[in-house]
Amino acid sequence: MAAAARAVALVAVALVAVAALSGCKDDGGEEGATRPFRSEGRAGIVLVEGSERYSRGEWRKHGDFVFRDDRGDIVSRGAYVDGLEEGPWEQVYDDGATGRGSYVKGDRSGPWTTHHRNGQPQDVGSYERGMRVGLWVSRRDDGTLLREAEYAKGVLSGRVVWYGPDGSTIDFEKSGRYRRGKRTGPLRTASR
Repeated sequence: MAAAARAVALVAVALVAVAALSGCKDDGGEEGATRPFRSEGRAGIVLVEGSERYSRGEWRKHGDFVFRDDRGDIVSRGAYVDGLEEGPWEQVYDDGATGRGSYVKGDRSGPWTTHHRNGQPQDVGSYERGMRVGLWVSRRDDGTLLREAEYAKGVLSGRVVWYGPDGSTIDFEKSGRYRRGKRTGPLRTASR
């Protein structure tokens, strides 16, 4: 029940952020002018805090932003440039996991890591123009390997290896070779 309430709160924060900050038309602004932005929820808790800049006929998110849930806990923080995420960002997901990485012009770009609620690494990989690329390594919350998967342009492409509960035994039933997101064959190669 608490998870559901937290999910609803996160959706509310996202809606406030999108509706209130996604480019408010206002012909009264002067190009380059800035103003603070702050949105409060119940009991005066600050849900969104940052600043906006008037650019090309509308107010756009610009500068550092912090997003909070209805308890006041930070769920996301980073910066915007002319309405798009830019630079390092930190996020807290519904299940308590955390994510860190960077954005370039609104797209995830470069290394990105997530950690389980207990601090153990969960996923490690890279993005290019908002899409997963290269090798992504996933681990269980006890630190054992779960999966290693190769991506190209956001889809599985190459080897995908699933590991058993011990983290070292390969699960050949799930593992395989992928092309354009579809399994094309088993992982096993001919014996030597």
